[in-house]
Amino acid sequence: MQLIKRSFILITLALLVACSTEKEIVKVPEPVPIYVPEPLITLELAEPVQKKKRGSIGANIHFTNSSSGTYQYILFRATAYDKDGNIVRARKSRDHSAYLRVSGPVHPGEYSKGNSWKNTWSRAKIDCIDVDHVEIIFSDGSVEIAQGDRLTKLTSGACVQ
Repeated sequence: MQLIKRSFILITLALLVACSTEKEIVKVPEPVPIYVPEPLITLELAEPVQKKKRGSIGANIHFTNSSSGTYQYILFRATAYDKDGNIVRARKSRDHSAYLRVSGPVHPGEYSKGNSWKNTWSRAKIDCIDVDHVEIIFSDGSVEIAQGDRLTKLTSGACVQ
């Protein structure tokens, strides 16, 4: 009888110890929200413009201020490509890219069209223009670079690389 009482006490004690252990609650960390930057500028059109059959080529760029600030100046870095995908150098600087400047003010949400430049490239066989970098100077003097996620391209004439 003593053996049964002791074994009953041991079994009861073992069950109580097993039930009394605290269970650890694993807390899953909340996912960190992904920061998606606001686009600064939306390119509507970027195309080469040729006035004559032969001679220099210009550029025509239409854009929208998609930020909340007023632009004072905009500097587009445009690279021209021929039909084979070769870079056409800028006429004056002989650099891979031409730098095209627009003076503001351009207010938030404002659509700006009719920005044209003449004599930008000297070769007459330009197939497309790619604007991959835009430097924006705001009216308060701050400067931001629009490229990648901050530059939205809606252009149908854009280069597909």
